[in-house]
Amino acid sequence: KIPVIAVLGRPNVGKSSLVNRLCSSQSGGAIVADESGITRDRTYRYGEFMNRRFQVVDTGGLVFDDREGLFAREIREQALVAIEEAKAVILVTDGMNGCSS
Repeated sequence: KIPVIAVLGRPNVGKSSLVNRLCSSQSGGAIVADESGITRDRTYRYGEFMNRRFQVVDTGGLVFDDREGLFAREIREQALVAIEEAKAVILVTDGMNGCSS
């Protein structure tokens, strides 16, 4: 079975850009925009590195306060499913904004 890698992080930290890079899919890949909430469901792409195939799961922005956005709870549930499916998780952070509560 091909291993699954989940990509998680807060909204607009570059998750979809990383997925596109890992899967060499700049055109026809994950949608990248400056607007929060573009990715809502899990999306899957295949990648390969050093002759090893893997599947990457792009997730919506992970927040734990349901007041932070439309569909916040549903997006979080999708991200938690991705974590359960994954052999590994990549947590993407924004180095410019730093940690937040």
